[in-house]
Amino acid sequence: MPEKLQQGTVELVEIRKAVAALEADEAVGRLGAAETTRRVNDCRRSVTRRDLWKASGGRGGNPKRSNWKDVRGAVYGLIFLLVLALVGVYLITLVIGRYVGGEEYVPGSTDVTPTSVSATP
Repeated sequence: MPEKLQQGTVELVEIRKAVAALEADEAVGRLGAAETTRRVNDCRRSVTRRDLWKASGGRGGNPKRSNWKDVRGAVYGLIFLLVLALVGVYLITLVIGRYVGGEEYVPGSTDVTPTSVSATP
């Protein structure tokens, strides 16, 4: 099938094939009458091939999403934004730590360290 046709809506021929497969399964005894009726109605309401696949229980349609490229693009965009935020937070923390938060040596001040505290009697 051409790529353009695969991404579009489901055709009536495919719906009829799925309904025929459901009715054949009912005749064999794999499905009950109520289940078959529900699935047939769901098949007739389906718009995309994935909807038909879900409605028919895998007897027709296509399990692959037709908008997978859009979903993948959204996920990649989200990952890019998260990486960008992490890099930004790292750089901001680095700059603030260097220019604002570092300890500086002040002449004439006495340092209190554990060794100087323990050395005094």
